[in-house]
Amino acid sequence: MNDVPAIETIGLTKQYGSFTAISNVSLTVRKGEYMGLLGPNGAGKSTTLKVISGLIFPTSGSVKIEGIDIKDHRRAMAHVGCVIETPEPYPSWTPAEILEYVGRMYGLDSREIAIRSRDVLETMKMWDWRDKAIGGFSKGMRQRVVLAQALLPNPGIIILDEPTSGLDPRGMIEVRQALAALKAKDRSLLISTHMLKEVSELCGSVAMIRDGKVMASGKVDELVHGKGGSKKTILDIKSRRPFTAEVLTNLRGAAGVDAVTRTGECSVSVEFSGSTEQQEHIVDLVYDSGLGIVAVNEKGADLESLYMDMTRGDDVR
Repeated sequence: MNDVPAIETIGLTKQYGSFTAISNVSLTVRKGEYMGLLGPNGAGKSTTLKVISGLIFPTSGSVKIEGIDIKDHRRAMAHVGCVIETPEPYPSWTPAEILEYVGRMYGLDSREIAIRSRDVLETMKMWDWRDKAIGGFSKGMRQRVVLAQALLPNPGIIILDEPTSGLDPRGMIEVRQALAALKAKDRSLLISTHMLKEVSELCGSVAMIRDGKVMASGKVDELVHGKGGSKKTILDIKSRRPFTAEVLTNLRGAAGVDAVTRTGECSVSVEFSGSTEQQEHIVDLVYDSGLGIVAVNEKGADLESLYMDMTRGDDVR
């Protein structure tokens, strides 16, 4: 059973009439793994999480939580803490009252509810506000109460949709720190976000989604640096005259070059993982072509570069 993924989706598709919200989404979150579902607003992140958590039914495809089909919703979600689109808590209730209510729903006794409530409210920096009416809270404070609800049953799997939305910078840091601390307790996390920093700080794996389709997924290091783990470099080359088809072909065939993307009529981005000598050859190749080099900028490949590449082009890969 140890090899059974925490979350597994196969070919998830959700259509609303002629509109396809998500298409053929396949993800695997292994036990103890933190995965970020990364994409711009409207990419299909919330729809994906709603299908995974059983809030809406897919048009096609399947979801399993620890090997249990989501169709058996009660059993599949028994050990899952989930926050989708930040539900609004009752404004007249206090955090303590809400957690008491949630604890009763999970069948916990009063002593266990009290212990767990203190633990999660302290984790979310909301203990001092436990007896205050939520109606007077800021959006960020309400968000922390909702996250405390998700953590109350001590879940092995946590599914969060934009968990730091509406938080001030300090609140964002505190929530990220709290989620990072849960790694020591062998939790699995699937978190949707449009914030690269959130994924970089929290997640070992990422799935990039755009227009309802997964553009790339896997371990962050492998996606950025390749499966061999070799360090990649991006060379942005700008010339005086337009790059010809012949020069682009020669660049793509040069040793150490992994990919060449035309970023403008007189500019290209070269993804490179070869030696220093091979890098010099690339620059020489452009220089000898007579295009006239205006600038060569070198930068290390990173998640931001990969994300921009995945969400800019037209090809799904």
